[in-house]
Amino acid sequence: MDYEIRKINRKDKNNWISLYCGYAKFYNVPMNQKILDTLWSWLHDKNNVVNGICCELEGKIIGIAHYSTMPRPLKGEFIGFLHDLYVDPDFRGKKVAKSLINHLKSLSLTNNWGGIRWLTHSSNKTAKKLYDKIANNTGFELYEIKRH
Repeated sequence: MDYEIRKINRKDKNNWISLYCGYAKFYNVPMNQKILDTLWSWLHDKNNVVNGICCELEGKIIGIAHYSTMPRPLKGEFIGFLHDLYVDPDFRGKKVAKSLINHLKSLSLTNNWGGIRWLTHSSNKTAKKLYDKIANNTGFELYEIKRH
């Protein structure tokens, strides 16, 4: 399949909402319009709070990735951080996720990042099969303190 990887545009909003809601559902995270509106505004903010790319096939986006630049103090450099990656279930196993990650690798060179990092849940076996092939598992565990 011949995919186009490109920046998420304003015309993609409805298709993007469908994919992002699928992502939230996959992780059992409640989604609402306020969250969608906030993320959508970040994706189009001139300060690049969060950036978005998509994989398009025949005029429809079938995968999305959100990322940002973040500092890596121990190395004195910036890296790319992949926040979200989601592929339409009908297109899984067709190298969409790998294409999106490869695009991030090219952005890493363009932006002079020292690398790219991301998290996934330990139960996400399908994604981990890909990630274990293309990246190193650092062994770090995530901790979180919630405000509420």
